[in-house]
Amino acid sequence: MRTLQRNDQFINDLLNDRRVAVIKEIPTYCSCPPYHPSEEFPEWRGFYGWEIGKEDNPAYRAIRKVFLTLGFDSENYGSTKWNPLKELIKPGDSVVIKPNWVVHKNQGEKVYGETDTDCLITHGSVIRAVLDYVCRALEGDGCVIIADCPIQDTDWDALLKLTRIYEVRDYINKLFPGVGLEIRDYRVGQAEVKGNRITRRITLKSKLDDYEEIDLGSESLLAPITNESTPFGVANYGFNRLKHAHNQQHHYYLLPRDIINASVFINLPKLKTHKKAGLTCALKNLVGVVGLKDYLPHFRIGSPKNGGDEYPDCNWLWDLRWWFGHKEWELEGGILKQILWLMERACGLALRFSGSPGEYQSVSDGSWYGNDTLWRTILDLNIVLLYSSNKKYLAIADGLIAGHKESPLCPTPLPSGLCLGGKNPVALDAVASALLGFDFNKIQQIREGFCLTQFPLVKFSPHDIEIVGLPEVKNLQQLYDSHFYIQAEPSFGWKGHIEYVRRERGHD
Repeated sequence: MRTLQRNDQFINDLLNDRRVAVIKEIPTYCSCPPYHPSEEFPEWRGFYGWEIGKEDNPAYRAIRKVFLTLGFDSENYGSTKWNPLKELIKPGDSVVIKPNWVVHKNQGEKVYGETDTDCLITHGSVIRAVLDYVCRALEGDGCVIIADCPIQDTDWDALLKLTRIYEVRDYINKLFPGVGLEIRDYRVGQAEVKGNRITRRITLKSKLDDYEEIDLGSESLLAPITNESTPFGVANYGFNRLKHAHNQQHHYYLLPRDIINASVFINLPKLKTHKKAGLTCALKNLVGVVGLKDYLPHFRIGSPKNGGDEYPDCNWLWDLRWWFGHKEWELEGGILKQILWLMERACGLALRFSGSPGEYQSVSDGSWYGNDTLWRTILDLNIVLLYSSNKKYLAIADGLIAGHKESPLCPTPLPSGLCLGGKNPVALDAVASALLGFDFNKIQQIREGFCLTQFPLVKFSPHDIEIVGLPEVKNLQQLYDSHFYIQAEPSFGWKGHIEYVRRERGHD
């Protein structure tokens, strides 16, 4: 069992780095793997095997501009010696790259008619550009792991085909033969699905040896709200499983040893709205490092009148619907699971015909602004990552095509042309939320991320964030005042609660 350790000297750079690079590019992606850059860059001249593609590649330009704007190896920029990640990555290092690969298809097809995947996951061209500079910094010696833990019913092979990551891997292997490159599915739990129903869950116990529990104990942000009378929940998982990980004695998180032991962690989130957290970017992307969702409280069961935050206070029929739902989630499979699922659906149908308010039918599983649980889990995970072992950190958010509305699984594309980068995830998320037209103070994991003391994630205030890359915008208030942002539409349960209101002042 690993516990947290303070190493202020190691993470001091991250805690005090106020810069967030914001790059504006063409809001599209190269579609031809392995996503070669479309221009010749000085740092690759004479590099055997490096190729220039025929299709325009905005993502490659954007990643390169992020490194330049953050001042990485600035003294060598424009020459064959430019190696922007050399201070972050050394030869022999192990590097984990964590994209947002939440699911293999846009789940909004049936309900919203949305099939776009460019707004769903971190694009393969973004990963390719980062890989080039990571492998260059390794100088032919080290290993790189690209990994994620998508939702339990994701088709992993379909996901990899969607990203075209195999073609990227094959090219990188030829270009950097001394670097070991692996692609890993971090899920310990998976599921079989028929129609829209999970019929059976599978726990791959053989993989558990590759994971380690880390206990935050009383330092967990969940500790103040831990109460057996209102247990934690996560959609499609039984709350009894969560009791092992989160109770009044301990708060465990299950992380892959790959990540715990890595020298460098590169976070590549997708810029999207989120039904349960308001926004998903650098902070929220860490949910995908946990092998079993049983370790991830997303809400407290029930409504506020019963001490929960799963959904707003509502009528008895809605409570009955989710009573059946939770009973069904507890079961791994079998006929009783199917019967309970049918009963839950019957209650939902009755609600629809009863004339109940729309929020009863649209807000569940913690998918609303009253969720006071998930932000705590998100910040816990960031604390665990940064304080459980010594590693360097960098975040780059893919927002060339962002996602909004019923995101993260059913996003609608929002062509923004944005790419963000920085060493501090809280600062990056604050800027990301502002760029979408949201008030960062109304998104709990961002607001509270600035307030942590025992294991801080940042040592400066939002006012001190330095936005670089936009000549007309230097800080958050200028971003709001200049109306530079793109107005994204929040998910249903967050509408009217996180949008920036121009007359408001004083973001602390």
